Amino acid sequence: MKKFLKIILTIMTISTVIGGNYHWNQKVSAVQGKVNVTEEKSDEGSVERKRSIEGKKGEADPVKGKLVMLDKVNFLPKDLQPTFQKAIEERRPVHLMIIGSSSTPQKDGAWPQLLERKLLDIYGDSLIHVTIKEIRGKTSQQVVEENIHKELVKMKPDILLLEPFLLYDNGEIKMSERLKNISKIIKSFKKENQDLIILIQPANPIYGATYYPQEENDLKRYAEQNNYIYLNHWEAWPDYSKREIEDYLTEGNIPNEKGNETWAEYLQEYFVNDGEKEQ
Repeated sequence: MKKFLKIILTIMTISTVIGGNYHWNQKVSAVQGKVNVTEEKSDEGSVERKRSIEGKKGEADPVKGKLVMLDKVNFLPKDLQPTFQKAIEERRPVHLMIIGSSSTPQKDGAWPQLLERKLLDIYGDSLIHVTIKEIRGKTSQQVVEENIHKELVKMKPDILLLEPFLLYDNGEIKMSERLKNISKIIKSFKKENQDLIILIQPANPIYGATYYPQEENDLKRYAEQNNYIYLNHWEAWPDYSKREIEDYLTEGNIPNEKGNETWAEYLQEYFVNDGEKEQ
């Protein structure tokens, strides 16, 4: 009988231990499950918060970029500022097109390239885009008759910086006809963009010219009468009546390195008012 009771007690003890152990394991599993769920939710929350922060940062960056560009506009001439402000609102760069004769070469180191480099350094390619077109060996009459400018018209620039073949036309075409040709060229551009800003400048000065300086005066008068901006870079050159100016020109009477730098510096001072703007 005693032996039978011992067997019963042993079986009950083993059952109790096994049941208790199972109950404990269930509790542990439940707690671990809660911890894992909490961690997952915490991780998800962190990711969402990170995404929210990044989203707000992404929204803020364009606003900051716009404010920076608007600030840079203050360094431009007042006549050009509305054009740049409009382009900023439209989220595009202003298109400046430079056109001229062999006095406006596309080669490295020439004044158009020096001007472009300066403008990009100051304003950046998000604010300004520059196209340079040298029309070599053509008079203004040939440009109009051959419609050489028409392909450029299609590009619809916002600002046209025109050196209207003044030197190349010299001795070839009467000034009255040359001014008509200039008007036809400008009219073509204006037809595509009524808001186009026109900047007119003469070709480079040369030594000992007789009629050429008067033609430059006629060009200036034409620009003023038509409310175009006239950029008289001759002011930056040595007196054309003195031989010193030959140090600024090649034998072919186009700007050399010194002449290109002089011309470019004058235009840089026009496009960047009262000092430079650091990027």
